[in-house]
Amino acid sequence: MSVTTTTTALPNPSAADLALGERLSLMQGRPITPTDVAKPLIAAGLKFVLVGGHAINAWTGEPRATVDIDIIAERPARARDALHAAFPHLTVEEHPVVIRLKDAAMEAIDIIRPESSPLFKRVLKLTHSVRLGDVDVQIPMQEAVLALKFAALVMPSRRLEDRYVDARDFILVAKSITAPDEEKLAELGELAFAGGGSELLKLVADARAGRRLEF
Repeated sequence: MSVTTTTTALPNPSAADLALGERLSLMQGRPITPTDVAKPLIAAGLKFVLVGGHAINAWTGEPRATVDIDIIAERPARARDALHAAFPHLTVEEHPVVIRLKDAAMEAIDIIRPESSPLFKRVLKLTHSVRLGDVDVQIPMQEAVLALKFAALVMPSRRLEDRYVDARDFILVAKSITAPDEEKLAELGELAFAGGGSELLKLVADARAGRRLEF
């Protein structure tokens, strides 16, 4: 499987692109935004990191709509309670990796349990702060975004169409890094799975060189 695309380096996350991604998702009928999710969590004093498509928008230079909001929460049960109180119309599903809040049949918010993977736990400490509306939101640093996308990209059970979106995001983020921290990438790749460090480094090098990704 191969994917190619182009972008330019972004030394810092773009608050404007993160906000544009919010607006694009609203236009696609997704009424809950990352700002909406952040406010009750911040009010409750809970630590969390915005991940997934919304966080990726801050790094690619090409923001896109996304169907749900993904966060890694240090205390997922408390985050669930705070968010369910803020959005009582959502239903709650408990899964081993995530706590999912749904709007009818549609996923609205995924609260990722950090204890489900050492990678998720590590990402909580590798963040940038971005101003989004009137709140400050933590998003992963670029190497952490790449490791998260890498873990999804190589997941055998993931749908093919979703893996192509993952590949597009991965390439754009890889090219946005001025100088990748290869030691950090190797560390994070190994947290995804044993031997993942070398695989992640190769994919990042291929993406930055404009070579086709093979996964």
